[in-house]
Amino acid sequence: MVNKVIINTDALRPASEVMQIQRLGVMRSTSLSFLRILCRKMMREAWKIEQTAFDLDKEGYGEALYTITTPKGQYTFVALSREISDENRNDRVISEKWDVTFALCEGDISDKKLKRMKQELPKQEMGRGDVTDLVWSRANKSERVFNHVVEALSKGEQPELEMLYDIGYLYRTTAVYGNGKFGIAPYEKMKDNHTFSGAFLAQMFAVYMLRHFSFEMVEHIARNRNPQAATLNPEVKKLLGTGNATGLGMVPYLISHPKLLNQWIWIREVALARAKKKHPSVEDCQRLVENLQQVDTFFEDAPIPNMQVFENPRDLAKEIEEISSLVQEVCSTINNTEQQERSVWFDFTDKVQERFTIEAQELINSQLIELYPDVITDLEHQTNADDGLHLIPEMSIGALREIIENQYKWAFQYDFTEPDERYYFWYRSVEKEEPRIGERNVDPGDELAMPMNIAEQVQQLATELQECEDHQLVAAFLLKKPELRGIVRRIQSLDGLEYGEVQTNLTGKDLLPIYLLRCKLAVFGAERFDPKSNRWVRITLFQGAPLVEEIGTTSFQDDWFYPLLPKAEEIK
Repeated sequence: MVNKVIINTDALRPASEVMQIQRLGVMRSTSLSFLRILCRKMMREAWKIEQTAFDLDKEGYGEALYTITTPKGQYTFVALSREISDENRNDRVISEKWDVTFALCEGDISDKKLKRMKQELPKQEMGRGDVTDLVWSRANKSERVFNHVVEALSKGEQPELEMLYDIGYLYRTTAVYGNGKFGIAPYEKMKDNHTFSGAFLAQMFAVYMLRHFSFEMVEHIARNRNPQAATLNPEVKKLLGTGNATGLGMVPYLISHPKLLNQWIWIREVALARAKKKHPSVEDCQRLVENLQQVDTFFEDAPIPNMQVFENPRDLAKEIEEISSLVQEVCSTINNTEQQERSVWFDFTDKVQERFTIEAQELINSQLIELYPDVITDLEHQTNADDGLHLIPEMSIGALREIIENQYKWAFQYDFTEPDERYYFWYRSVEKEEPRIGERNVDPGDELAMPMNIAEQVQQLATELQECEDHQLVAAFLLKKPELRGIVRRIQSLDGLEYGEVQTNLTGKDLLPIYLLRCKLAVFGAERFDPKSNRWVRITLFQGAPLVEEIGTTSFQDDWFYPLLPKAEEIK
């Protein structure tokens, strides 16, 4: 797959720059983010989404079913709403009760299956699904927003826009599961010609449907309080997405799926390279300035507090204002024939890199991709990858050394005889099998550590290889050193896939796991990153996205990201 689109990509940034954890940690969503791909697909194929059951009591407890018809199949979304106490409502994965549990399933749901799902789905980790279930998940209310919206609608009024805009959702998920968890469908089932072929498209769609269900739920409760209750104005709905609270579990995923990581970063870098090689028109410059003005306003209005790890959104807004002036300056050269050999955008991004923060740099990169929709046309279908790691026993030691020299120089910058470089270890908790991080020589479980110490393993392998001749085969080496089989297989499998490794020490004392949480969430399509510590973050998905009732009925413009508060006349 990697060789399918090597056209116009000689401007690819090197892995030594891109795969630094600080740069990965300030990535922003692009038009290649999974939920953006999903929205374009839904609108292009005119999916039909119908409510087929809505058995909720006056307080909103019960179940709802929706049928989704696509060109390649029919699916059912199931949402189960249950009453829980306030003390049971939290974002931790160890929770056992949630306001809503939901699932995306293939085909219709029989009465027998629905009865079984009503027993199993609310259990989540302790429940069991079947191979027709594509996604299982759960969510809790943002009680402040939820109650305010119900109260306003029941009075015949629209809710307070600023509150909706600031929080951004009625429900917040705590995990969205697929790929065989709880006995549901494995990842392989959704490859090739499936409706949800593409990385995490099924999970993103389930989250999108939760958003739609939340709208219908608050309107239902309001009508039960007052038959003349208002309904949510479409522009008000668009201020609401779905929230998510994400912890450490995403970090081991990126490390244990290096081929997928390579693919996701690679298609982004290809898109950026293509965009930078474009020679802009005056209209391109004007459109970029307009887009930056919208992003500027979005960040200026963002209610997220300052956090040392990331730029304060308002500080980022100030940088955007300065960069907008730079756009005008740089683009004044577009008619200069001397610039034809090297695109204006190269000079522009060079100046941004010289003058502005790394977070501003990556924001501009995402906006350049946004500026040219044609650069992603083929790439949006390439989010999957063969994720297997395969040993090549017939490879020579010399060839193995060459891969290490070409792709793993970064691993030798750490001195693992220093305690601070082996400060943390990663493990899975017994009760939930979820990844955790412990302090070595303080927390128990070091002997059960997950193999997250890639840099240390590479060094160990390199030391052992010093005793080997280049002509010797890997098979002979591993007969004597079988404990190194895993790192050898990894290095062999990533030959040529330079974006597959996060170039950092994942056990060092200065590690900030939240960088990698944000990286993966940005690939999904998240915004409003709200760090609660350096180990977990709240975000918003689908804020501003098209509504279910708009699918197939409007001329879709994929410009909904970074939504702004609507004007008063738009919601009357």
